[in-house]
Amino acid sequence: MTDEPIRPDDLRTGIGTLQENSLHAEIIAHLAQPGDILEAEINRYRIDILHGDQIIEVQTRGLGKLRKKVAALTDTYQVSIIYPIYRDKFIHKIDDQGKTISRRRSPKKGQLVDVFNELVNAPDLISHQNVSLSVMMIEGEEYWQDDGQGSWRRKNWSIVDRRLLAILHLYHFSQPINLLEILPDALPPQFTNNQLAKILRITPRLAGKITYTLRKADLIRITGKEGRANRFEII
Repeated sequence: MTDEPIRPDDLRTGIGTLQENSLHAEIIAHLAQPGDILEAEINRYRIDILHGDQIIEVQTRGLGKLRKKVAALTDTYQVSIIYPIYRDKFIHKIDDQGKTISRRRSPKKGQLVDVFNELVNAPDLISHQNVSLSVMMIEGEEYWQDDGQGSWRRKNWSIVDRRLLAILHLYHFSQPINLLEILPDALPPQFTNNQLAKILRITPRLAGKITYTLRKADLIRITGKEGRANRFEII
């Protein structure tokens, strides 16, 4: 799978966007069972997997974009959302023919709390009883091409494809309260974003996204101030 060159037709068309990449298709192929219907059309929406009365949606980015789609399906179907996070990632740099120039392991390791980078835009996504979220921790690959149109953080290299190597773990959240399981056991009864960030070893920015999401989901509340910082507690 990963030894094949990227074909020109696989590359993204348009600055800053990706067509459905290989990662999306490979996760669907892993999850699909005999008798499932792939790419079904329901209520004018294209569905990844229809499994009886269950809809499985694989979303590799932009969980907030699912809100309208999910709302249109939940009265009739159980909706299971799959969101992958790279725990480990290899980066291929490829030439304009799709051949690998170099391959290295990314020093950055993903973790479960990274899901809040997406949930902050959809804090009510799993508030409906027929909706669940599964975070899939994976090992995979990214393919970069030097087309001058990518992020400055990658020195203008564009990500042209993502691929799956292994599924490492699946975390399932069937209702908003399950999100509290992500919080560390060492968290004091009342805490600030900086305290949360220190315990989880994440940035204060990500800690702020966690507390914002949990507050919008009515799982934590502000109890006062510690200096200029809000102080939170679990409800």
